[in-house]
Amino acid sequence: MKNSITRKIEIDMGHRIPNHKSKCRNIHGHRYIFEACVSGKNVRVKGASDEGMIIDFSDLKEAMMKEIHERLDHGFMMYDNDPFAPQFRKFHSQKIIFVPFVPTAENIAKYTYGLLKPKLASKKMKLENITVWETPNSSASYND
Repeated sequence: MKNSITRKIEIDMGHRIPNHKSKCRNIHGHRYIFEACVSGKNVRVKGASDEGMIIDFSDLKEAMMKEIHERLDHGFMMYDNDPFAPQFRKFHSQKIIFVPFVPTAENIAKYTYGLLKPKLASKKMKLENITVWETPNSSASYND
């Protein structure tokens, strides 16, 4: 049996789902919550700051802030093939994050999992999953 811990961070980001049947095809934003669940072996070094932990919560937060928050917060995520993409490419002074997928919660979860996994693997921890909360009642999770 292995231990796991979970840490959350929040960002503000806009997006649109170009072919959506309803209002999500419009430009809009969310206060996203990202939850990362990490597993690994507890540190057994006597007297270490993180003795008995998989990873210090603050170290997990630091990795999430670097890999997710810095890249996405206060940005607008747009699908490369969105019909509006050519116009948005002209806004060089804006934080437009062009991605090769429709920016649904499911795809954002997979994308951020891919950003965070190598950072944690280098510290001998396994990223079990990422859950992305798009609203207080709606989330998507990804693991491989």
